[in-house]
Amino acid sequence: MALARVEYHPEFANQYVEMSRLASESDEQLELFGEVTALLNALEEFGHGVEEDNHHPDAISHPIVTSRFQTFALRRTPPTSVTPYAYSSPVLRIPYVWFVDQGDGTEIAVVMLVGDKTTSGNDWYPAVVNKIDNASMVADWERTHPHHKAKIRRTR
Repeated sequence: MALARVEYHPEFANQYVEMSRLASESDEQLELFGEVTALLNALEEFGHGVEEDNHHPDAISHPIVTSRFQTFALRRTPPTSVTPYAYSSPVLRIPYVWFVDQGDGTEIAVVMLVGDKTTSGNDWYPAVVNKIDNASMVADWERTHPHHKAKIRRTR
């Protein structure tokens, strides 16, 4: 299987750099950084193969069905095959959107941000979807990458 093309929105890139910095300060932060990196590596290695429906208990990634785009979220917690020891907080979600490079037809997963839904649970999603869909993130990506077009989520 070919590797998936994965790119990083500047917001995620900044968060990832900060996580890397914090990883040098404690074993807990180092473990967290390693788990996030493992999730990113799984997305790159398996592409759509990491995606399951919302009811699969150990899904590495699940769809964010309220987004109008093909948006998914990598899951640190509950434990997955990639993060088998992630039993406690933070309950991280790492949303990514699928784009198509209109120049060559290649699919690209753009990782948007990382967020902690430990205290807000599923109430975390509406603001994040709004930020990705409406506020700026997809539009900013398409503006700075004019050949990339976000894939619209199929509806029934």
